Amino acid sequence: MSDPKRGVRPVSTRPRRADAVANRAKVVAAAREAFATAGLEVSLDEIARRAGVGAGTVHRHFATKAELVDTVLAAAVEDLVVTAESYAASEDAGGALRAFLRHLVTEGAAAHELAARLHAGAGDVDAAVSRPVAELNRALGVLLSRARDAGAVRDDVDRRDLAAIVAAAHAAYVHPAGGDRAVALVLRALD
Repeated sequence: MSDPKRGVRPVSTRPRRADAVANRAKVVAAAREAFATAGLEVSLDEIARRAGVGAGTVHRHFATKAELVDTVLAAAVEDLVVTAESYAASEDAGGALRAFLRHLVTEGAAAHELAARLHAGAGDVDAAVSRPVAELNRALGVLLSRARDAGAVRDDVDRRDLAAIVAAAHAAYVHPAGGDRAVALVLRALD
């Protein structure tokens, strides 16, 4: 039960039931799709309908719409972490880094657009994404180290350089004359 003064629920120490975990994942996926297509105007009841769960299920998992928005934005970053970790298993370290950076830029453009659309309805986005962003930075560091160790990128490229290259590639991608070719040109800075 929520504390109406604070909008915060007490933390349960019991493990979640498998069906509760699955229902929460359905709600987050449905909310992500709904927010991407309809924006913040979509109601929690509509999200419940799209998720195939009752409205009470949504309200049990998310005390406020802002909490759901924060969770959706964090989930987008978490998806990038999973993708980065899958690329880290590749034998072609340089190809893996470049492929993930292209994915990060194109998916990141969609995530930035979604975040901009949802900003007004968010709660504490910085707190919500701090852990997944740290995990993403760690995964990027692994990809970069592997690529440097394999001689697939310049030895002097560090994490700060990589962050600047990603920002430049994103700007090139979203530019009216940009796109995939512009991203490829920017990523040549790694050579």
